[in-house]
Amino acid sequence: MPPLTKIEVLAKRVMEGAQLKTHKYFRIAVPHAITGQQLIALVLERGAPDDEAEASHLASLLLHHGYMFPVIEHGQPFKDDGTLYRLQRPYFWPSQAELVPDVEYAIYLNKRLLRNEQKHGLEEDEVESFNRLADVLAHMWAFIVQQSELQLKQQKEKKKVDKVVFDSEERAFWKIRKPSRGGPNFLEDPYMKIEKKIRRQNAQGYRCLMDRLRFAIKTKPWLKALKASDTMVTWVDQRAEFDPFLHPPQPSNPWISDEASFWNQPTDTSSAEIPTEKRVKRWGLSVQELVKDPIGRQVLETFLESEFSSENIRFWIAIQDLKYAPNEQIYEKAGRIREEFLAQGAPAQVNVDSRTLDMTLDCIAKAKDASQMRFAFYNSEEHVFTLMAKDSYPRFVRSQIYKAVLTAAQQHGTKRLGWRNFVFNMGTTKKPTSSKPSKPQDSIGTSQALPKQLSSDSLPVRQAHGVKTDPE
Repeated sequence: MPPLTKIEVLAKRVMEGAQLKTHKYFRIAVPHAITGQQLIALVLERGAPDDEAEASHLASLLLHHGYMFPVIEHGQPFKDDGTLYRLQRPYFWPSQAELVPDVEYAIYLNKRLLRNEQKHGLEEDEVESFNRLADVLAHMWAFIVQQSELQLKQQKEKKKVDKVVFDSEERAFWKIRKPSRGGPNFLEDPYMKIEKKIRRQNAQGYRCLMDRLRFAIKTKPWLKALKASDTMVTWVDQRAEFDPFLHPPQPSNPWISDEASFWNQPTDTSSAEIPTEKRVKRWGLSVQELVKDPIGRQVLETFLESEFSSENIRFWIAIQDLKYAPNEQIYEKAGRIREEFLAQGAPAQVNVDSRTLDMTLDCIAKAKDASQMRFAFYNSEEHVFTLMAKDSYPRFVRSQIYKAVLTAAQQHGTKRLGWRNFVFNMGTTKKPTSSKPSKPQDSIGTSQALPKQLSSDSLPVRQAHGVKTDPE
């Protein structure tokens, strides 16, 4: 067994058998302490040395390597008398702090400066180290100050006895393990390197490793999976169905599989407009997946019309059209967007707060060229898109329109009974001959406005950049 591991096993046995209590030292109460004589007795009982001289040597090793420390007289060799000692908690053992970074030492020194100067003032070597670290870590000093204030705030919530004990343990740790300017901390090599140099681990070594890890879990309760990892796992599980590496796309390639479904696909344009089931299910993942699909934008616009808020999606589509428009059309499109959606008394005024509206109008007024005007509506675009994502999109996923489109995709639709008929519950009803065709409106971002009653031929699919419509 490696030497340091043997010392750690002895420290663990001493800690299990030690009876810590409060001692008196010149009218001062010293909690959680043990005398040198009691330590010798514990080492004789738990460590099985040959005599008291060997027990004193083992206790000196525990003191030297930081498994215990004197409460009053620091820097003195071990004494087997009434000198008071305190056992170090496992968090500060060498195995738990193999390499001590400068950042942690800077946080400790800064935390000392925030407290009472008479009790917690820095010594001369600590002042020198603090000044050196302030220069070296100047780029992250704000983080160091924030962490020291947070740790000090948490420490104030403890009981007085616990604060006194923790202060002494932390100070004893940094006295022997503080970072130097280039040499080792206090051991010539890190703990794990010494362990690897001696010999390969055996069964007993792995048992000791398991004991150390159990101690680490007890003293470090924050060793848990981050919430970000759980979010990432959920995100991957939701999108695994749409990953072509994990799930082959449908229909499969007929040249490498025996399925002939690829050759049986309809070739007429009306059936080609029917989205697949996987494509419609993808709309339910996020609003971003919905709006980047041409048919998805169409269905969302139809749903928003039923809620009398279709100006939001039309405004967003118009902004996308503006971003990809030629330079000579930028000012014309920007003026139309402003007059239709943002001006006072506009026919389709969007719901943006006064602060966002003022910022947008200010960007429009200060735009010097087409490149600046192209992104002048950024603030209003973000506001409207966030409103749709948080308010309209959850209702859309639960709406009958989305469920009807999904049903149509599952049944694969036909030329006469496509997804549009499922959306508006028109079934196979005939079109009334007396109804007049709806007059197209001059709306930005759409080449034809959506009428109130839709047949399977009244809702063309937009393709170019998600905003333009191909003429039939």
